[in-house]
Amino acid sequence: MSTESTRTILVGIDGSAGSEAALRWALETARIEHRPVTALLGWTADGLPRPVYQAAATADYKGLAAAATEMLDRTIERVPMPDLPIELRRLVVDQDPVDALVAEAKNASLTVIGARSPGLAHRILAGSVAQRFLHHCSGPVVVVRGTATDDLPDQRPIVVGVDGSAPSQAAVRWAEANAAERGVPLHIVHGYHSNITTLGVPLDDFYPSLRAGAEQLLTDIATADIDDESDVEVSLQAVDDTPTRALLNASAHAQLVVVGTRGHGGFAELVLGSTAHQCVLHAACPVAVIHG
Repeated sequence: MSTESTRTILVGIDGSAGSEAALRWALETARIEHRPVTALLGWTADGLPRPVYQAAATADYKGLAAAATEMLDRTIERVPMPDLPIELRRLVVDQDPVDALVAEAKNASLTVIGARSPGLAHRILAGSVAQRFLHHCSGPVVVVRGTATDDLPDQRPIVVGVDGSAPSQAAVRWAEANAAERGVPLHIVHGYHSNITTLGVPLDDFYPSLRAGAEQLLTDIATADIDDESDVEVSLQAVDDTPTRALLNASAHAQLVVVGTRGHGGFAELVLGSTAHQCVLHAACPVAVIHG
């Protein structure tokens, strides 16, 4: 077996329902991809998950470390294993959770984190685990929304948002590979609605050309980034809506939304673009963020 095929799927655990959902999603993905899973709980005395404090018998280092280990074990026990056993590695690290995840992610094929964790409160404000991790990790990251009772597996499509940028093209390639592994359709979505002025051009003339450009963009991306020998059923969707709304609406009927870190129109210093940010916050399904 190749080194790539044995790279682990890393899951961040903090004792929340969100991290349980993340672990369940990771285990199902590991079953499909024949990979091991590493469940990681990072903690520090001044920044460990609140439930660790509540579970600790004593407030000394040994008591907190034992509580962290117990929390990881309890989270794993609450998540059912797939019928095909998965190699599950447990890792408790006395380290800031983000730093621990970033370090371990270098050896992982994918990192999975939950959207409903204590650190994700207040709409992912600066300093949260999810937000900080998305800005520091260079590999694929899946933020799992929903609960640990979502039906898995499913045959809903994978949706990927595109705008012609390098990150979105990387997202297409990643999404196509994952759709092939799962045997599900791939919907490539481009929201082309614009609020810019038409500079005197009648709307009846402006929007048909805008749509034609969107359809050409989709065709070019599919030609460049979809494997000619792929058996994946590909749907190209030019949507008269903003990119964010187009993807959020599509997420209601998808098993996964895939976005690049930053598309056209973003500032160079912004690692996570506005569309990706809003999808992580509001999508109705898990969201994969791919660095281009």
